[in-house]
Amino acid sequence: MKKPKKQKTPKKHLSYDERVIIETMLNDAESISSIARKLQRPKSTISREIHRNAITSKATVNNCVHRRECIYLHICGNEACTKHCSSCARCVKYCSEYEPELCKKLVSLGICNSCKKKGYCTFVKRVYKASEAEKHYRNTLIGRRSGFDLTYEEIAHIDAIVSPRIQNGQSPYHIVQSEGDSLGISESTLRRLIAGCELDARDIDLKEKVRRKPRKTTNRTMKKEFLSKEKAGHKYEDYLEFISENDCSVVEMDCVEGTKDDTSVLLTLYFRAAKFQLAFIMREHTSSSVVDTLDKIETILGSELFSQMFPAILTDNGHEFLDIHGMERSINGDTRTKIFFCEPNRSDEKGGCENNHKRIRDIIPKGTSLEQFNQFDINKMMNHINSYKRKSLYGKTPYEVAVNIFPEDFFILLGIEQIPADKVIMSPKLLK
Repeated sequence: MKKPKKQKTPKKHLSYDERVIIETMLNDAESISSIARKLQRPKSTISREIHRNAITSKATVNNCVHRRECIYLHICGNEACTKHCSSCARCVKYCSEYEPELCKKLVSLGICNSCKKKGYCTFVKRVYKASEAEKHYRNTLIGRRSGFDLTYEEIAHIDAIVSPRIQNGQSPYHIVQSEGDSLGISESTLRRLIAGCELDARDIDLKEKVRRKPRKTTNRTMKKEFLSKEKAGHKYEDYLEFISENDCSVVEMDCVEGTKDDTSVLLTLYFRAAKFQLAFIMREHTSSSVVDTLDKIETILGSELFSQMFPAILTDNGHEFLDIHGMERSINGDTRTKIFFCEPNRSDEKGGCENNHKRIRDIIPKGTSLEQFNQFDINKMMNHINSYKRKSLYGKTPYEVAVNIFPEDFFILLGIEQIPADKVIMSPKLLK
């Protein structure tokens, strides 16, 4: 007889993606019931989530129900003020007759997400935002897990044993190992007690703690939020599905930076099939500069040829690639390409582009300022790189492969030329 399958226990906590769906559906004026059906959650869970994490903003003007008939002056006590109290937002906290006037939609719906006037409304607003809800959830989660499961007497007992020995130069590991079970805590708990200033000993009394620099941690919250919300339909799994359904070439896009003080960067476009790469100088490392550069390329090539050469672009999650609509939008208002993103910390998913940057670094070494170069210099460099024979192409150059598969107009319009093999220079002296 087969054993009955164990039923999966339902998830107790809402994920960030679920919070994004809640915000999106609230913006579309969907009901709590429809949101609950979409997420397969109880309605009470959704309503509690909105009630707990919706943000209430203050009114930006005097929102007292009596303000139209108000005749008071100087309620705040400032006799020099010439402003009438009925038009002063600060006076409401001094007035005993103050009664807030609430928006009728807020009273009926309880949330302002779907209201078209929320951007300039002067009433008290209550808006649910997925990013703020996730932040509040994380802070609550961490706050409830903080602290020590020890009484004051137990901490005093530990302090009496540990602090003198720490101040004598002993390590927490040495103390825990020599005391055995008499302390009743682990080394990690002891270190947290010291770091939390629960004992007389401090971090400064620990030799290694003072000597070692804290690890650098990267805050990926904004990227995660953007990935979850704005990049829906543009993720790597969407890219894999797209190329499986469409027989088209893929172009990998990235940026090459100069020095830390530089504002200029190179926007690189790598054609996988031919291992052929283009580079364009941008004077600012911003999303608007990326869009402007793609617009310039489309203007040179024409919309039809641009769409033919760049049907799909795969890039990373850099801040300069946040304007998805701008990159996909043609100069004539149509769609010129499809943008997809690698998974975070997976540069190997566009490894050809990354690897070809080594050729650029042969000519412009890392740490060299890009401010001194113009587009003529960059075109000259890329012509030499694309005329460099590759073992992976069986002794052919990227140019030789590309010229057989790309339209002739592509090379003429962008001024791409082949450099004779004996004239190719792959060192910094090329641009000096």
